[in-house]
Amino acid sequence: MRVAKERSVSFYIPTQISQQMKSYLKNIIVLASLAVMATSANADSLTLSTNNSYSVLPGGAFIAKINNGPISNADYSGVAKIGSDSFLTFCIEYNEHFSSPGTYNYALNTGAVNGGVSGQTSPNFDPISNGTAFLYSKFAQGSLAGVAGFTYGKTSTGYGYLQNAIWFLEGEITTGNALSSYVINNVANYNAASNGAAGVFALNLTDAAGGVHQDQLYYRNVPDQGATVALLGLGLLCMVGLRRRFVSAK
Repeated sequence: MRVAKERSVSFYIPTQISQQMKSYLKNIIVLASLAVMATSANADSLTLSTNNSYSVLPGGAFIAKINNGPISNADYSGVAKIGSDSFLTFCIEYNEHFSSPGTYNYALNTGAVNGGVSGQTSPNFDPISNGTAFLYSKFAQGSLAGVAGFTYGKTSTGYGYLQNAIWFLEGEITTGNALSSYVINNVANYNAASNGAAGVFALNLTDAAGGVHQDQLYYRNVPDQGATVALLGLGLLCMVGLRRRFVSAK
């Protein structure tokens, strides 16, 4: 007769986790979140419009009203959203346009496609920079006020001021301002691709015939580093330092 004694399983998880591994896991989480959000892009639509209270033509802020699909304005602060279904956005590309109001299909991405003055890589893709992601994430959270004099409103240092800084950081125009200079001096790797890590994504817009239009910015809160570390710890159970001890007796 064989009697199984209590089986003991123990795990070893390093107490010090490298910053490189944290960053790697965070990027995985962001990309997974983006994939979940973009499951049915062909059927997802919004209505984009200019408004005299916000828009400083030819740029934003524009009003994006969500018709359907995975995006929402739940993570926007009160100064950056309108009602329960709309939010303020800014265009990424300088040389594309849209009709106001216009209803467009959208696809979530980490950069602009099929347009823009500079920065395209094969196949015609222009990633959102860390600098732009910093500015729009702060704007969406309601915490950009006072940064290089920015004010929420249609003022000389308001929405048009932010739009020009975004265009400059994306290489769409050649003249910056104090807001873009602040980013250059204070945001690490400001010109590198953000890859959605700041929660800022592009809405690639197309009309019913498939024609491309000005891609817009969208913000969604992404898991913080605490969540990343928690998932990293779970992954380590299967990846490294695993030690099992089984004891049995006849």
